[in-house]
Amino acid sequence: MRNFLLGLVIGAGAVYVASKLIDDEKRKELCDEFEKATDEAREKVRHGVRYGRGKALRMGVRARQEVRSGKKKISQAAGDLAGKLSEELSEFEEKAKAHS
Repeated sequence: MRNFLLGLVIGAGAVYVASKLIDDEKRKELCDEFEKATDEAREKVRHGVRYGRGKALRMGVRARQEVRSGKKKISQAAGDLAGKLSEELSEFEEKAKAHS
């Protein structure tokens, strides 16, 4: 982005100097070319912004999906662990009752 702005400033300076040194017809041609170049640069910047925004949105969706998947896996693992602990406690309880 810095290089783009630097190029824009240098280009504007070159157009200003050229406009002082050449006749009206050439100046009009240069102004038209400069406007065309700035329009193309603006369109490239707009495209970059749209592309970046789209990428950011897709990354956000992907992150939310990963978080949901992680939560689901944690809940599943916690449920499995609770089930195993419950089974172990039931076995200990049965053994304790059998020894009593």
